[in-house]
Amino acid sequence: MPETLPRETHNPTKGWARAPLTVIILVVVLIAAFFLAYALVLIL
Repeated sequence: MPETLPRETHNPTKGWARAPLTVIILVVVLIAAFFLAYALVLIL
């Protein structure tokens, strides 16, 4: 009886969930690379 369950239209869990995660990981990697390069510039 799937028609008795409330439809979840406000919170789609499929399709778009991978893109924000990819963006967050990309931003974190870019920040980490920036700090690593900055540390190398300070050391050399």
